[in-house]
Amino acid sequence: MKNLHRLLLATGLAALLSASVHAADSEPGYIDMGQLVPSAKGEYVEINLSPSLLKFAAKIASKQEPAAAALIGNLKRVRVNVVSLDDGNRKGTIEQMDNIRRKLESQGWTQMVNVREKNGGDNVNVHVKQASEDVIEGLVVTVIDKKGEAVFVNIVGNISAGQISEVATALNIDPLKKIHVKMKHRAEQPEEKA
Repeated sequence: MKNLHRLLLATGLAALLSASVHAADSEPGYIDMGQLVPSAKGEYVEINLSPSLLKFAAKIASKQEPAAAALIGNLKRVRVNVVSLDDGNRKGTIEQMDNIRRKLESQGWTQMVNVREKNGGDNVNVHVKQASEDVIEGLVVTVIDKKGEAVFVNIVGNISAGQISEVATALNIDPLKKIHVKMKHRAEQPEEKA
């Protein structure tokens, strides 16, 4: 009888995990980047924030940081991976990042930032999936930095153009902190002369 309960529990957990992965796959701003291979040192960070955890965080932040809470409340999913690079994983990780970047472009994402520094400096791309003129529904940051780390960030949710740097500050994502996007509203644009 215990084995039957364990089997049912395991089956239920597997179904829940499968449903969670399927739900993420169906979100327009989500990108499956696979697994990054850790270096021989094993230095690796992975953060996965589901919709329920983001709502929980928004409730906690609402009293002290209402603007940040509103922003976090609009997010559906946040994934951050940081992996140290060495001779064993560098080539495969760079290929994986390049494949992700090509996939984003083939799926209609807009490249917002492209940085290539000389002599092994930073290699940074920021892509967005726009829902409308003023809102993005997905943001992907891929970085191979000069310190020998690979960084992958995927933020899914409704983010206005002006909130990108706020998201970066709230979630401590350095490559985005310096980005300031100013969108002109139609009323602010000069009229065309006939």
